[in-house]
Amino acid sequence: MHKYYLNMKSNVILQSSDRELFGVTIKQNTKDTFLSVTDLQKAYEKGKWQYGWTGQSINQLMLTDDLAKKCYGVLLECDFVKCDMLKFMEMVEKESLTKVLKGIGVYKVTGRGANKQVMAHPYIWMSIAIELNYILYGKVIKWLSDTLIFDRIDAGSEYKPMNIAINSIVKNPNYPEYARLINTKVFGQHITGMRNLASAKELKAIAEIEKDIIKAIKNEWIKTEVDLLKYLKSE
Repeated sequence: MHKYYLNMKSNVILQSSDRELFGVTIKQNTKDTFLSVTDLQKAYEKGKWQYGWTGQSINQLMLTDDLAKKCYGVLLECDFVKCDMLKFMEMVEKESLTKVLKGIGVYKVTGRGANKQVMAHPYIWMSIAIELNYILYGKVIKWLSDTLIFDRIDAGSEYKPMNIAINSIVKNPNYPEYARLINTKVFGQHITGMRNLASAKELKAIAEIEKDIIKAIKNEWIKTEVDLLKYLKSE
């Protein structure tokens, strides 16, 4: 189950069990998809005591040229920077990697006091995570692949067949409305981009609803748009 924390700009900080590392839930904003570096450090600290790793902090890692060069590769690929690596490294040496990333807009600090969080663009967050420790590297790769990629593919693969089925009984289908209702049915509310942040369990629930609609239309349990909307709005 997700926990939601809303601010005045309707940003949502998403938390789910699928985003846990060593028992620490990694928070993610729905507005900009940034992941919590603060939570990553907490997860690393827990893993350090469990596995007896040599102590290392993200602050120390941010001072290394190796991470800076890898971040440059990500930034260049994503068109966040246009300069060559030499120029980028000169900026890092002069200002620090943290300040450069903040200036580019892929690294920031939010909140105050107990609510203070360092947040980073997902690609930068992953670049940091996989550099911290080899065991954490393995967990992060599997975590991202299993819960954020493969299950999403399963959910998405049923969307087009469902729309084809709906098109056979509805003259002018309102596909966005049906998608919003499915989101509400699974998440309890509709938020743009929510499927991109869903847990594996929620993605499977979406896929099951889409399969049920296809089956119901095929067996003529759903014959009209009224029937479809009634199903989508049911508890």
